[in-house]
Amino acid sequence: MVFDSDRGGNFEIYAIGTDGAGLRQISSDNRYHSSWPRLSPDRRTILFYRTPSTVHPSDARQNSLWLVAADGTGLAEARPVGIDGWQAQGHGEWSPDGQHIAMHGGQILNSQIFVTDAFGRNPRAVTNRPGRNLDPSWSPDGNAIVFVGCASTDCPDRNLAVYTVLAPGGEARRLTDNGMRSNDPYYSPDGRQIAWISETQPAASATDPGVWNILIMAADGSNQRRLTDDRQVNSVPRWSHDGSLVYFHRFEPGSGTPWRLFSIRPDGSNLSLVPGQGPGNNENPSI
Repeated sequence: MVFDSDRGGNFEIYAIGTDGAGLRQISSDNRYHSSWPRLSPDRRTILFYRTPSTVHPSDARQNSLWLVAADGTGLAEARPVGIDGWQAQGHGEWSPDGQHIAMHGGQILNSQIFVTDAFGRNPRAVTNRPGRNLDPSWSPDGNAIVFVGCASTDCPDRNLAVYTVLAPGGEARRLTDNGMRSNDPYYSPDGRQIAWISETQPAASATDPGVWNILIMAADGSNQRRLTDDRQVNSVPRWSHDGSLVYFHRFEPGSGTPWRLFSIRPDGSNLSLVPGQGPGNNENPSI
């Protein structure tokens, strides 16, 4: 898997076997935070985002999209800050055939879902909806995109829900309506289920991260259930290729430990720390 870590001060991209073997660093430039790595389906290319090292990696207004070979060679900037007049960009995800990238971008208060070619060029709008439309990822057959958005122009975080839309575009269909903020939906490899995260207990203060759990539902929105059910911050669920595990990163407030990579079975059993990941905050796994 690939992931990002700030073990050296700034965030950089690393790779490791799911068994904890073979840890190696992919990116290295302390002028930036490098984060959100996504391994292409042929496992030859990694897309990721950079922000200046003085800016938090989650600031989509300062994101630039980069591509690098899986061995760390051939680094190239694909989408600079402000390209195509966008105020922000983020959450790039490869299509199943590796020929396209889905991402959110555009205006801060009215971001949309776009699809580009494999080099981040020629963006095509998939959505044209009110509010913010964020966090896209693909169905395994490439025919649909799941994302989060709002039903109206007024789109505070608490109103973000999970939607699906056909990859060519069209009317989006809402899947969740649980009164909880939702983010980061991902289809299972067989396309039958979607895992996502919800803020199951809102933050009580500016310093409180709240409680976030991973949920799973059928691809049509039915049979919604919690995969994790604790008082931690569980985030960005990514399925293993055979669907037997869900990988994610997790922060345990009050424990004194940083963000770490975990796996869990889809039935909620066998919560396990990914071995060998090392010190610092380790986040955003891609398998």
